[in-house]
Amino acid sequence: MKKKTAMLALAAAMMIGGCGDSAQPQENPGTSAQTTEGAQAEEDPAQAPVRAVYLKNDYGELFINIEQDNPFTGTIPEEIVDEEGNALSEEDLKSGDVLEVYGNGIMLESYPGQYPGITKLVRVEQENKEYQEKYQAMLDQFCPAPDLSQPPELSVNYRTEDAVVTAACDRFGYSWQYDGNEVKADALHVLQASELVQQTVDGDTQMTLLFTYEPQEIQVTRWESALKSESLSEIPEEEEIAVSEGEEGSVIPVQPGYVYQISAHWQEGDVTYGFEVINKE
Repeated sequence: MKKKTAMLALAAAMMIGGCGDSAQPQENPGTSAQTTEGAQAEEDPAQAPVRAVYLKNDYGELFINIEQDNPFTGTIPEEIVDEEGNALSEEDLKSGDVLEVYGNGIMLESYPGQYPGITKLVRVEQENKEYQEKYQAMLDQFCPAPDLSQPPELSVNYRTEDAVVTAACDRFGYSWQYDGNEVKADALHVLQASELVQQTVDGDTQMTLLFTYEPQEIQVTRWESALKSESLSEIPEEEEIAVSEGEEGSVIPVQPGYVYQISAHWQEGDVTYGFEVINKE
């Protein structure tokens, strides 16, 4: 399972050449080439690779655009080759490897950027120690070790017609034990909450659960939103939702008009989260 840093409010797309003020895709600088006759001819932006150093630790992965010192994340593609064109696997990539990153040239506007359209990686240098040292602080910032003393947070990631959204969820009751200290917090049931975070979607949606760090077990249940009530005295029967494994985390199908509860278990304890899904008006 590939880990990525969760970013908030990913609203638009832009070209890899840099962060602009426009929310529209921008032409990637340097994608024109001199023809043999001396005239300028535009290349396909998807064919112009970005040279980046690949960094990873036990908690995540990160690319750094070497020319611009810009960090970004992206799904590792199936096509990876070495300096001689020999096929590699994701497991062959080492922290500090310098790569030519090919793709559609469009990066989601966030920090770090997100490059979902990576199609090919070409390794041109192995385990560059200078880059490892130069960008270690950036890797630690975006792929930090989890704080086991606190119950994890949960965000959800999903696509709408207009954007890729990553939003925090409400945390309800939990029982947590770490380093000999045990903390318990009781809370109302998600259906009884006076205020419940809402996730706005375009109809049926696949939603990725992004925990601070992955739990050992996950159970997802839901109720119709019409059942919400602060004065609810008896919790109605729930409907269990299947959880599947995605590239970035656990994935669940959601529909507008329902309240969802996520119960997660770690070695340190159990935590409950919740949110309501509504349809975009």
